[in-house]
Amino acid sequence: MLLQSLLWLGSLPWLIHALAPTDEVSDADPPQSGYLPNHNIQPAIVSSPSFGILWTNQYNAKEKWYAKPLVYTPPGQKQLVFIASTQNWIRTVDAVTGTPINARQVQPPFLQSDIGCTDIPDYIGITGTPVIDPNTNTAYFFAKGYKNNAASGGVANGVYKFYAVNILDLTDRPGFPILIDGHNADNDPTRYFIGGTVLQRPSLALVDGVVYGTFGGHCDLFNYTGMVVGISTAPGKGVTGMFAMESSPYAPPVVSDIFVQQGGKAGIWMSGMAPATDGSRIFVVTGNGMGHENKDTPASGRSKLSTLDEVVANLDVTGGKIALQDYFEPYEYIGMDAGDRDLGSGGVALLDPTVFKGTNGVSRLGVTIGKNGKAYIMNADNLGGFKLGPGATDNLVQTIIAGNAVFGGAGSYPLEGGYIYFTPVGLPTLVYKLGHDQNGGPLFSKVGQSADVSAGRVGVGVPTITSYKGQPGTGILWVTDVEGGLRAYNAVPDASGKLVKINIPPTGGLNKFQRPAFGDGRLYVTDNKNRLVCMGSPVSLPLNCTSPLNFGDVTFGSAKTLQLQCTALIPITKITGVTTLDATFQVSNASLPQGSLKAGDTFQFPVVWNLTKEGVKDDTGASFGSVAPGVKSSSLVILTTNGVPQYSNSLPVSLQGNEVSNTPFLSVSPAEVDFGGIVVGSPGAATGLDSSFILANIGSSPLKIIGYGYTSGDLDDDDDEGGAGYTNVTRQGPISNLGYGFTSTDLPTVGSIVGAGQSLTVPINFKSNKVGNYQDLLQIWTNGGTKNILFTGSATTAPIAEVAVETSEHGWNINGVMDFGTVLAGTVVTRRLRLCNKGGSPLLITKSKPPIDAELRAENPTSDLHEGQSIPVGECAYAPIDIAAAPEAANLPSHEVSNVWILNTDDLTFGVHEIEIKATIVSRQLGPKYDNGTARYTYLGCYLDQPRLMDKNFNLGKSNENVQSTTLNAGAGTKPLM
Repeated sequence: MLLQSLLWLGSLPWLIHALAPTDEVSDADPPQSGYLPNHNIQPAIVSSPSFGILWTNQYNAKEKWYAKPLVYTPPGQKQLVFIASTQNWIRTVDAVTGTPINARQVQPPFLQSDIGCTDIPDYIGITGTPVIDPNTNTAYFFAKGYKNNAASGGVANGVYKFYAVNILDLTDRPGFPILIDGHNADNDPTRYFIGGTVLQRPSLALVDGVVYGTFGGHCDLFNYTGMVVGISTAPGKGVTGMFAMESSPYAPPVVSDIFVQQGGKAGIWMSGMAPATDGSRIFVVTGNGMGHENKDTPASGRSKLSTLDEVVANLDVTGGKIALQDYFEPYEYIGMDAGDRDLGSGGVALLDPTVFKGTNGVSRLGVTIGKNGKAYIMNADNLGGFKLGPGATDNLVQTIIAGNAVFGGAGSYPLEGGYIYFTPVGLPTLVYKLGHDQNGGPLFSKVGQSADVSAGRVGVGVPTITSYKGQPGTGILWVTDVEGGLRAYNAVPDASGKLVKINIPPTGGLNKFQRPAFGDGRLYVTDNKNRLVCMGSPVSLPLNCTSPLNFGDVTFGSAKTLQLQCTALIPITKITGVTTLDATFQVSNASLPQGSLKAGDTFQFPVVWNLTKEGVKDDTGASFGSVAPGVKSSSLVILTTNGVPQYSNSLPVSLQGNEVSNTPFLSVSPAEVDFGGIVVGSPGAATGLDSSFILANIGSSPLKIIGYGYTSGDLDDDDDEGGAGYTNVTRQGPISNLGYGFTSTDLPTVGSIVGAGQSLTVPINFKSNKVGNYQDLLQIWTNGGTKNILFTGSATTAPIAEVAVETSEHGWNINGVMDFGTVLAGTVVTRRLRLCNKGGSPLLITKSKPPIDAELRAENPTSDLHEGQSIPVGECAYAPIDIAAAPEAANLPSHEVSNVWILNTDDLTFGVHEIEIKATIVSRQLGPKYDNGTARYTYLGCYLDQPRLMDKNFNLGKSNENVQSTTLNAGAGTKPLM
């Protein structure tokens, strides 16, 4: 399996070059699988006290990184880190020390204040992760700025340029940069590129000498259309293709006013993920749009579609031209548009086809998951079209309900059976394992989750998985969080379904939608304090030993011995001993080499995995003290006295193996399947919610299924197989009734045999048209033991959103304008915005764009009424809004401030709300006044009377009011001081 996975990566055309094995020259891997096997990241070292923060770098004030770091080793030189910021600065630093190498600002950045959208603060320069071509030492990226390299200019003058720079000195390659603005879409020439209205957020993809960038909008403002742009890396060729995701005849006609939201939209942002590629095609995911060509009519994904909103699109990019060749569009896409539940909040992860496949003709899988909280498992070679599934639903391999919105997509681990991961907003990171139904079709089942929960707001990164040289048992799952920072877990959950956390030093909150970039035994992230952070082990190791030491299958009651091979990397005075963390792994210190070792000397010693006194302990209902077959891992530590300084005196070595029962042994995972809630009367209620569980024989003899029973009550420890309280499962045709709204179309029949080491994935469906909470305990009886699995679900009514603004009397005005009236300069006035859930199920905020102007601003724009926030039934959420009027001199004219807070929810009747907020800021009015209360004179004070206008002296006193009144009565009028 390892060899197949590495061959798959090597078969990708743009990877055939002299790339250093520990480099990362694009966002993760080209297929966006999230699996990175070649960076010398060892679990034993990551979990050791020596692993920590090696250095941090900070640069300009307000310089931020939404583009991820890249790691590259130029031929004959040291490994470096390449970073690109929102201020359009590009930099290279030494990957080991962080020492700056080169830096350059390519052009002044676009100003966030010109658009008002708060998603990216201050500056909007380089936001999509660049890509490096190792064949030419060239880094490619898009940078946003203004025409003629101006420092400002408004939306109409905003432009995007495409840069190609020499990674060695950051100078421009000949023929670059290239201006993108003004190019027309190949599939609709009426649509043309306007850089000021769009955002290049996703990472870049390099395919066959063409770099592909994708574009969406700024908070869905302006007249824009999502686009894919291809640019040749060869000088002088420029743009090879431009594809509009909304085009004629069904997209809205193009209008000339860029501030009118009629471009069609279908933007591509994917929380920063790159277009996934496995050759001459790329996969992108779009957000909401306006055309809706399919309306409600089923359509093949191979047919032409001009309105590609809320779709996964497979685009052919042969020769640099871009053309649609397949798509998937959810059956409820119109409702998703209405509720801003963008499919495109995550990208596509193309999974390793040597592992993630079926025997039923499905040879390659893709996964996407977005704001609607559904993970779509697709056949990458036949995405599914529109409404071609049973009952005019989705024609997919599988749909998984995640429990909340996901931004950033899924990651995968192709070893040890195959796993996928994703992190819903405010929930744990979830783990699903690959299995197969009785027809060989791939199906994923939930097998674990983290104890940690993610931040309750958007920004959690894409799960990324490393292994040490592609070896099973060394997988580490990495997750970035805007509040919790970088987290690490063993990639495979333990027997209880828990992702075991690896304790690493805290990084603090990281930038949104990040994932770590990896070098040679080190990783790099950017945090929300505007720092580049490097983590790794600062010490060098004295030995190089076989790690992990894999014992393979060992049967309970037996033992197995392996030789651990080691090579001295430095002069070593003495091997002082070995310790093990698990008593079943045994080493005798007497077997260690005696005396000193020279650099290059080799030695070996035996390690025994002794299971002679171990056996299965797995009584039904027991948890504490349970011993079951399965993969076990531990470590040993070799202690040394070194002949040279600055080397570690200990070397951790990973140990692993598979405990095997010599009898059949039933395993069921997970122990509980929670379907979440179904909304009665919704489009999805007719087909219900789908999930699955894995039924496996992890013993060494055939397992026979004796029967099934279900109950809604608690399991009594005294219940026997088939005892009182259980109802036998019945079957009608292919459907097995598991009771209380739960059914299966592929439950193995009584008497079925599951071979040693074999498993089946059993699909389960939950359906109900009656409001209530449901639970069902299924018990499975076999000759290899009895297991229970709990099914839970609920049926509710839809959420109902109600928005209101606080009045000056502290009451509430539903759907009104928040009008502060007049606010005196130099004061702060606060009112609140309220969003309540009057329905029967949790209300999800799917879009929230608060105002952050200087004098009109949300107090807590990232935490109050934020995207991804869930409001429980019967509760309200609040957001204070300030009019912070700046101090002013007296008698200045009043001025208006106004903005909107854009909101939408998954209440499909709510729609996009632009809550208007306004105020009139007035200064103190002194001296003579007009009837309306405004001062007659804007100047207060004395002025130079030259030439003299007054013919006598006046006793003016010390008051400016006296100055104005006296001069007015004298007929002198007013005159500003010059």
